[in-house]
Amino acid sequence: MIDIENAKKEFMNYVKKYDINNGRIHLKVKHILRVAEVSKIIATKLNLTENQIRLAELIGLFHDIGRFEQVRLYDTFSDKDSGLDHASYSLKVLYEDGLIKKFLDTDEYDDIIKKAVYNHNKIQIDSDVTEDALLFSKIIRDADKTDIYRVLNEDPMIDIFWYKEFENLKINDKAIDMFKQEKLLKYKDIKNNADLILVFYGYIFDFNFPYGLEIIRENKCLEDFAVRISNTFKSKKIDEDVQQIIKICNEYIDKKIKNT
Repeated sequence: MIDIENAKKEFMNYVKKYDINNGRIHLKVKHILRVAEVSKIIATKLNLTENQIRLAELIGLFHDIGRFEQVRLYDTFSDKDSGLDHASYSLKVLYEDGLIKKFLDTDEYDDIIKKAVYNHNKIQIDSDVTEDALLFSKIIRDADKTDIYRVLNEDPMIDIFWYKEFENLKINDKAIDMFKQEKLLKYKDIKNNADLILVFYGYIFDFNFPYGLEIIRENKCLEDFAVRISNTFKSKKIDEDVQQIIKICNEYIDKKIKNT
């Protein structure tokens, strides 16, 4: 049986070596703990076994553990600019550096953990995963995106967005056209913070279960984020684009929940 309370304790011990006063570090600690909790909720709603629920929660603790070194070394969450895929680096921290031994004394969950963590930030899940690894990959992807919408409305925008510049920007027209087709914007195509707006809203198109979408809609996360965008970017054109984007997102959410 997975000892989830010990896992939480070991996670907090690990992050003690980083500067909690750094906004990005503080953001990431809160995010990881919340993603673990949302993973637990989704797994419970799927009627999984008690140990499967604990495994889902454990993967939530693991999914972004490589982010702390990324922030320490590069002061960014941009995998493109740091040259560091944070999912792969999380696996390095866990398995190459041996941190996993503090959480588990068995390797029976290794394949599921490795595949779920690796796939949590990819455009789509690899096709060569087992049925169990696919299930937990879907859970962590949903939990991660669900909490990102909380982060977008609670944490400082300077810590959330990749770059320092918020003035005199506009969202790429080509990217908006892709968004209208419900296609996710690839990280390599992001040129500035305005383009990143589409990435955050585009997460809506990649939910596997209804729970996250229901939470986002009930809490008006999309609309609240639009207010923060308006106050930060101070661009009438971006405001107009965001309202159009929200309309597309809400129509998609209604359709997705209705068909679930």
